[in-house]
Amino acid sequence: MRLLLVSGGSGGHLAPMVAVGRAFGELHPEAEMLYLCVDQEADRLFLQREHVMFDVLPLPRRSVSLPITFIRNFLKSRRMLRTFRPDIVFSKGGAVSVPCCLAARLRKIPIVLHESDAVMGRANRIVARIADVVCVGMTTEVMSDGDSTLKTQNSKLVFTGNPIRPEITRGSRAEGLRITGLSGKKPILLVYGGSQGAQALNDAVITHIDQLLPHCDIIHLTGKGKQGAGVRAGYVSMEFAYGELAHFYAIADLAVSRAGASNIGELAAHGIPAILVPIAGLAGDHQVKNAETAALSGGCIHLPQSRADAEIVPTIVALVDDANTREKMGVFIRALSHPEAARRIAKILSQRIASARVAH
Repeated sequence: MRLLLVSGGSGGHLAPMVAVGRAFGELHPEAEMLYLCVDQEADRLFLQREHVMFDVLPLPRRSVSLPITFIRNFLKSRRMLRTFRPDIVFSKGGAVSVPCCLAARLRKIPIVLHESDAVMGRANRIVARIADVVCVGMTTEVMSDGDSTLKTQNSKLVFTGNPIRPEITRGSRAEGLRITGLSGKKPILLVYGGSQGAQALNDAVITHIDQLLPHCDIIHLTGKGKQGAGVRAGYVSMEFAYGELAHFYAIADLAVSRAGASNIGELAAHGIPAILVPIAGLAGDHQVKNAETAALSGGCIHLPQSRADAEIVPTIVALVDDANTREKMGVFIRALSHPEAARRIAKILSQRIASARVAH
């Protein structure tokens, strides 16, 4: 049994894809899996750390070279499908998924797509039309936004929730305090902008650090190549956390984050109340829609970036000084957690493989 998993471009795509691959491997220990990601350092490093077999495709960019890159990716995907001979393709989205899934459809290989966000991205809109099953992570409204072609695909929709890697929930408070050197006597604020970092959040922390530190200790993940607020008591900054992140979640009392679906899912799994500051205008405004959807749970506050500079400090201070409100929000945000999501998707993949074999 062979599974090809395709996605890339951010940790928000890769981490849930790996979670699904692991769950599939637990159901089928004999299975062979190949991951296909974007040819960029962050993707390669992520999958190397996971010790999985993978290949890469260049990221198509909007320029005069886009058609050429797309054709080359399609031809490489077709060769890969002939060589690896997968029984099914699992697509997590991203531009490199489109040529691969088109090549798979031409070879009549089943496709299962997963959409994490509250609104479907451009690549997934294309793949959704040819996929056998469309799994969704935040809401089944994801394909009912005025696109009549997509509305006809609603029979394919299955709500699964968003998969997360199980080890992300196995952090240790003692280890988190050891790594950071924090005492744990004050509320701990985790600030991070996803795998790429978020300069606007970094600037907010740097500008207001002296107003925040009297109320809380801070763990600040800045993103690669981005600077933090310097050396200060009660403040820890790192460009990126991999194995450490689970331990940071274990000690965080509040988070300020972008509104990527994976970020929200991991915070929900830990019951960490969050202030979500989405990037506006990004790929169908999906982060804004994610923040709006998550805020309905009562476990998050949606703070538009246009208001963040004026409101982020009083919003943080109000929450770090109010343990009762944080506790209630922590309970509410857990409603967004779906710990069986990866296993559900793995079972769907198994079922589609079985159905395809019967059909042939």
